[in-house]
Amino acid sequence: RIVRSVIGIRSRIGKGTTVENSIIMGNDFFQDKTTIEAATPERPVSGIGQRCYISNCIVDKNACIGNDVRIVGGDHLEEADYENYSVKDGIVIIRKGEFIPDRTVI
Repeated sequence: RIVRSVIGIRSRIGKGTTVENSIIMGNDFFQDKTTIEAATPERPVSGIGQRCYISNCIVDKNACIGNDVRIVGGDHLEEADYENYSVKDGIVIIRKGEFIPDRTVI
């Protein structure tokens, strides 16, 4: 389900995922069948995995978000820079090429 969001070129969004009030920048390339089949929980294919909930977020190009990830931006989050994402004005920003592991909650 996609609500009030912008989805960039070559984006991959898994089954059962909801994206709300977000910008998904997409990918610079398509991944071939071999790469997709070789994906592991430690390094999924580029894009957003299955059963995720993404709200008030900017996902930069070539980022990988695993399965069952919950990212909810808003005023409840403190502005800061973390290892693979930042929070600015309540918006979670997943940096270019970064990886968010399965079952992460932000």
